[in-house]
Formats: sequence, C-alpha cells, structure tokens
Amino acid sequence: MKIHVFNPEHDLALAADSPFWTAPHAGRQLRADLGWLPALWAEDGDIIVVDDKQKAESDAGKLAQTNKNVTFIAIKDIERNIKSFDGITSLEPWGWDLSIKAQLKRAGVPASLLPNDETLACRRALSDRATASRLLDYLTSRHEAAIGKARTISNLEEFKTTVVTLGKAVAKMPWSSSGRGVRYLQAVDEKTERWADNVIRKQGHIMVEDYHDKVKDFGLEFNALPDGNVQYVGLSLFHTANGAYIGSVLATEEEKRQIMADYMPLETLDKITEDICQWLAKEISGVYVGPLGVDMMIVNTPDGLAINPCVEINLRRTMGHVALAVSPTEREKQSIMRIAYEGTAYHFRLINDHELLY
Repeated sequence: MKIHVFNPEHDLALAADSPFWTAPHAGRQLRADLGWLPALWAEDGDIIVVDDKQKAESDAGKLAQTNKNVTFIAIKDIERNIKSFDGITSLEPWGWDLSIKAQLKRAGVPASLLPNDETLACRRALSDRATASRLLDYLTSRHEAAIGKARTISNLEEFKTTVVTLGKAVAKMPWSSSGRGVRYLQAVDEKTERWADNVIRKQGHIMVEDYHDKVKDFGLEFNALPDGNVQYVGLSLFHTANGAYIGSVLATEEEKRQIMADYMPLETLDKITEDICQWLAKEISGVYVGPLGVDMMIVNTPDGLAINPCVEINLRRTMGHVALAVSPTEREKQSIMRIAYEGTAYHFRLINDHELLY
C-alpha cells in the first residue's frame, strides 16, 4: 500500500529549496481543489492525503475512472490516524521537495517513509534544466532529425552576448514551474538584464536556448524502476498557452502514434525513446525512482519539420501520466482532459470533442 499526495506547487518549491517555503495562493488552491487526483492511479487500499476529506470523497466519486477503494485522510488528521499507516510501503507525492517533506513530517508521517535531505538535494540537482540540456546534446548528436541547443550560462555578460548573437532566444530559470521563469527574447533590455542577473545570483546560472517555430507540443512518459532501468509508458499529446499546460488528448497509444506519424517517422520516435531510456538509466539510477516525463516539440525549419527532443525533463508525475491513467485502451471517440479554472475553483474536465483543445 502507498500514500499519495497531489502537490502541484512542487516545481516552485524546488526553486525555493526551503522547508519553510509557502506556496502562492494559486498553487494552494489547485492542491485543495484537485487533491483527490491520485485516485486516478492509486491502487486498492492506498491512502490519499488531502486538505478536505469530505470534498475529496465527493469530487472523486463523480468520476467513473477513480478508484473507489482508496482512503482519503485530511492532512490535519494524519497524526490521530497513524494506525492507518500500518502496512504502508511508500509515500508518493506528485514530486519530492523540502517543503512537502516538512509538511508531512509536521503532520505526523513516520520518518521511515520520508527521504533524507541528501537524497532530496540530489533529486533537485537532477531537476535543474541543465540536465535537460545534457540530454538534448546527446540526442541531437545521435539523430539527424533532432535539433536544439541549450546553454548553461553563469555570468551576465555572457548571457547578454549569447542573446544578441542568437538574435532570437529563449531564457529559462534552472528551476521554475510551467509557464513561469521562461522569457522569449530578441534583445536584452534593462528589465531583462535585472531579471537575468537575479536568476544567476539566486540559482547559480541561467539557461539560454535556441528559439524555434513550434508546430506541436508532445512528450514521452516514463517510469524509473527500483532496479535502475527506465521504462517507457506512453505518448503525451498536449497543448500549452504561454508555456502553461491547457489539456491533453485522450486516445489509445496507437491513435496517438498515428497522429505523430504526420510529423515524423515513427522509427525515429522509437529510436529516440530507446535512447532516452538508456541515458536516463545512467543519469538517475540510485537517485530517482518513480514517474517522469520528457517534453518535446515539432518545429518548423527552412528544410522542413524537425524535432526538439528535450524541451524539459520533469522528475515527477506529470499531467501526461494523469492523461494515461484515464486514456482508453481500445479505440473510441477521442476526447481531451483539461484542468480548468472556472468561477472560483479548479476543475478536472473530460471533454468529448478534442478539437476544443486547439
């Protein structure tokens, strides 16, 4: 049996790197509204820690895909329900960081279920976008159809020179959440210079990537196994706006592969997938076990379509994994999964017409 926690503020917590960090209001609300989400992938007998037990039970009960044989426990009630933790083998938040560890420790979760700070430091280091840069270099060296370059820059003058040289560039904070910490640049004005200088001082460096004319977002989802191997688990076809996640296509793996066949040879996709599994197994073995994803994109070039095979690595569960949990296994009308802010709350939506995504 496992304990699950949906802590979508994880990426921001990595950037803060403090057990005393408090998530912004939007992150806290997303967690409160959708804390029941792990019921989509949890197994019989698992426990899900939420803010509001009654609300989680009600919301999860409305969706056929949720596991009804899970137990919800409010985080404030953990200590007095400690006997419920007998037989628990692991604790699986959306992502591990110092903040969620401190929250669970204060709530009474047994220390035996919590990772030590050294392990969390190693996982945070691997979550740096510099890791994605290394994977990108590896893949572009092995695949003719793969393009892209990400540079790890540790001083402001080099940053300004690089942006000017590239003409168009994408600057990214080493740790930040989707849609935040990313800037599209054609020059470095005074405001951008202050931002970049602040990033370098606080996080040690900044990433500068080639700008590409994006055609399509997609990703590959994986699971890092305890034996050190990395297993491919499925395609993720999703859409973003200003870098922020909007929704995912729900379809069989074969249907998603046929969609991707319009953009690239499937043989190339399969070889890239295999290379990622092998590379990740060497890089994260002994440090990270659990779900992860690699975001990619199809881009326009003067010579036609190409693939940027590593826009980002997420060493945590992703919305792609959530989509796989509710995707059909047999062909049916495609639909989409959306996380929508409506009125005063976040809602999980399954919409039949996948064209609404675009």
